[in-house]
Amino acid sequence: MGGSGPRPAPAAAWALPEIPELCSSPQFIAGGATRTDICQGALGDCWLLAAIASLTLNEEILARVVPKDQSFQDKYAGIFHFQFWQYGEWVDVVVDDRLPTKNGELLFVHSVEGSEFWSALLEKAYAKLNGSYEALSGGTTTEGFEDFTGGIAEWYELQKAPPNLFRIIQKALQKGSLLGCSIDITSAAETEAVTSQKLVKGHAYSVTGAEEVNFRGTVQKLIRIRNPWGEVEWTGKWNDNCPNWSGVDPEVRERLTRRHEDGEFWMAFNDFLRHYSRLEICNLTPDTLASDRYKKWSLMKLDGNWRRGATAGGCRNYPNTFWTNPQYLIKLEEEDEDPDDPEGGCTFLIGLIQKHRRKQRKMGEDMHTIGFAIYEAS
Repeated sequence: MGGSGPRPAPAAAWALPEIPELCSSPQFIAGGATRTDICQGALGDCWLLAAIASLTLNEEILARVVPKDQSFQDKYAGIFHFQFWQYGEWVDVVVDDRLPTKNGELLFVHSVEGSEFWSALLEKAYAKLNGSYEALSGGTTTEGFEDFTGGIAEWYELQKAPPNLFRIIQKALQKGSLLGCSIDITSAAETEAVTSQKLVKGHAYSVTGAEEVNFRGTVQKLIRIRNPWGEVEWTGKWNDNCPNWSGVDPEVRERLTRRHEDGEFWMAFNDFLRHYSRLEICNLTPDTLASDRYKKWSLMKLDGNWRRGATAGGCRNYPNTFWTNPQYLIKLEEEDEDPDDPEGGCTFLIGLIQKHRRKQRKMGEDMHTIGFAIYEAS
């Protein structure tokens, strides 16, 4: 779940200056796009920013969404373009470089240094795609994942986590999948509430790594998480300054740790399961990943609709009409190529997409409650 709580913003008049008016030497991307280029502003779109942060882990996917060879120097024309996956096709969105500010500072997403603008312009392009910045308030990280990749998402409730979840996470990261996590809230008052160990409830995080390290003769499972605020980090075991790191091989410690407040932190996997509520994984399609480094899913896309009196048969509580709902036959003909899984079979994922619902919020529309049933055909 993605909380809607924005970072506090000072009261002042809006302005829409061009970026060169904000910064004397602006950069589109400086030294490569990284997770620290994404700090949340006064908009409740942490779900989107967590998805963007995960996007930076894979240069190939990032280049599809944020095309290269754009800058404020060479061939600068005051416009930038981005690509998003929308219902089976990639859509190009062009925006100018005017960004909302208050008191001379960016109102929404910004980089730590304040001179790098790809993330702010990407947020603006996504707002244009969905009708407004306001339309981005509140959502799930998987929604951003899917619009950036055309992938299919799955969820795990961590209180009922399968015993091999750590391996699932490692394999997902190795396949280029995008991952997010969050902590459920029990009331609206808990939104963006910070726990005693500096975890934020009702807030979307990115999962950026999963490693096993040797610690004083035992193997410790660790998971790396990033807060899109760019600050407020876990203070429990395996945080940046935890003495446990002194018991890890120096080379491993150097590779894994960065001892400064950037919103990213490690924690023990068992603590992750105890404190977080949900894990989201977006599995990428062959259209997204051209690289041979990744094992790819095959993809089938089917369009359909529910029409009153014809194909809107209702749920299984209505047995006389349920059969009139759209039906599709899928043949699973190849076994998984997974040496780590002794159980034979063909893994498949199914997802339903509702079109243009976020854009239609301003007209009082929201997501419909929909579902599907799977039957084995002999």
